[in-house]
Amino acid sequence: MTQRVFVDANVLVSRTCRDWLLLLRRDNEGMFQLHSTEDVLAEVLRSLRKRNPRLPGGVVHQLAQRIRACVDEVLSDFSGEETFTGSDAGDYHVHAAAIGSRADILLTANDPADFTAAPGDEPYEIMHPDDFFLLVADSNPCCVHPIVEYQFRYWSARAEREGDACQLDGALRRAGCPQFADRVQAALREMAVRGF
Repeated sequence: MTQRVFVDANVLVSRTCRDWLLLLRRDNEGMFQLHSTEDVLAEVLRSLRKRNPRLPGGVVHQLAQRIRACVDEVLSDFSGEETFTGSDAGDYHVHAAAIGSRADILLTANDPADFTAAPGDEPYEIMHPDDFFLLVADSNPCCVHPIVEYQFRYWSARAEREGDACQLDGALRRAGCPQFADRVQAALREMAVRGF
């Protein structure tokens, strides 16, 4: 059964998490769907703008278009009357939208307590990106290597142009996904053995 995943802004703000999430979605058709809201997308763009005040408008627009193209649904309406026991009132909209989208999973890097005092009582499961990426990889182990190869080619070419080193696993560790970084590191080692 296709899992419905509501994506919080902090996952989409991280380039590393966003790239892996969207590539895993692309390469696992039918495994899960991505859902979000205008509020979440606005939060992503606001965070991007705050980090990069001089970023050209076209770059921000392109990012918004790419996210919209990969998300299965941008929920236009959700209740303002859901019961909320979370510790962060600013996350009510995420909780309510996860319920409104009939999410099986709320994908967030936040503490579950921000959304609910009783995670087991909610209609959705709260998952960190690291755990979700591992779940997808365990469900379809064949999907990881092609994405690692794609990411390696892309980031190696970019690193060569910019004089940096390509470290896919390092980027995942910095993004708070150490377990999935180990999985990617193992795939990179296998690629090296094959002479990729």
